[in-house]
Formats: sequence, C-alpha cells, structure tokens
Amino acid sequence: MTTKLAKVLSAASFALALAAPASAAVIDFTGGTLYGGGSPLFTTNTVMGGYGDYYVENGFKLGFVGGTGYVGPYYGGANDVIHAHWSLGDYGTVTGIEITKVGGGTFDLNYFILTSNTDNGGGAASGNEETYIEGFSGGISTGIAQLLPVEDWGFPATKIFLGSAFDNVDLVRFFITSAVDCFGMDEFYIDQPAPPPDGVPEPSSLALLGLGVAAIGAFRRRKNAA
Repeated sequence: MTTKLAKVLSAASFALALAAPASAAVIDFTGGTLYGGGSPLFTTNTVMGGYGDYYVENGFKLGFVGGTGYVGPYYGGANDVIHAHWSLGDYGTVTGIEITKVGGGTFDLNYFILTSNTDNGGGAASGNEETYIEGFSGGISTGIAQLLPVEDWGFPATKIFLGSAFDNVDLVRFFITSAVDCFGMDEFYIDQPAPPPDGVPEPSSLALLGLGVAAIGAFRRRKNAA
C-alpha cells in the first residue's frame, strides 16, 4: 500500500472514531472495581470474583438494591458477568439493580446479554419469571417497563436489543414482580450502537469499507490523471 493511500485510510478510521460519543462503553465486567461498604473490594482483572454492593467500570455504576450481588466468572467459564439473587426467590435479598453514570448525566443503553432469569437456581426457567427493565430521566419513567424473556441459568445467553425508551436516561432499573432466584447479565452497550444480529456485518465495518473503497477510487483517479 502506498503512503498516500495509507494516510487516506487512516484518516477515514480516525473520522469514524471521532463520530462515537465520548462516553461510549461496553461494560463486560473485566477491569472494573467492585465496592462493598463504600470501599473497593477488588478489581476484576486481578481477582476472580465475589459479592459486593456496586460495581464501577468505564464511568458507569451498576448497583445492587436491598442486598449484595456477584461480579465475576459465575457460571464456571471464562465469562465475567453480573449476577443477583432476588428477594422473592430462595437465596437472596436483592430488590433491584440500577445503572447510572458516575458523576451524573444521561446515556443511551442499547443492548445487553441476559445470562440468567430463572426461578430454579442453577437450572432451567419455569416460564413464570417476571423481571422488568425500565428507564428514567429526572425521576420520571421514559416508557413502560419492559418484561424480559425468561432465561435458563448460565450460557448460552439471550441478546436483548433496547429501543428509544432507553435513550437519554439517567437511570435504568431492573426489578421483579414474581419469584426469581437467579438473574445474570453481561456486555452492556452504552452510548454506542448495539452489535448487529448474528451474520450481519458491523455498521462501522461497512462504513469503514465504504470509505476505504472511496479512498482507493479517488487515489486511482488521481494516479491515472497524472
């Protein structure tokens, strides 16, 4: 690749990076810090996992309401997740999980993976689980609370794509209205587009490809005209 063409493609990549919001983040429970009693307990890239009051990663806070929750490789594999035992189930006291931006401010929650939503701890869902997600701005709900699908314990998991009701929110809350034992999640996409469904190329990859093709065409036209 010539130097001029390499510079054009580099500039295209840089332009795509600048287009992403400054707060764009994927919360995958790797490298953040779990807190308990107001003090740091451990960083997830140095300790395998454990229970605490809230977790902070990439400028966002995920807090447990009513009890402690787990952050780390809960399902016996390499995937780090957030996992809670609900108060209406058999094992815990958690009444909610809340996502906020550290220091305040609004954000868009676009996507996450649901790894458990079952009233049979460590097993298959019964189909009677009622776990909801709801967005808020200034204490006012931004839309009707959405019922999440039931999910067996552990992986494989279900991809959850969220709509405009979770744009420009300052709080996202998960809560239950029925017996649920185990509830787990992973890979929150905040202030950046959700990943595409399986088998569909990333939009950013398509955009970069388009810019690259355009750059190559422009470079060839200049070369032929010389």
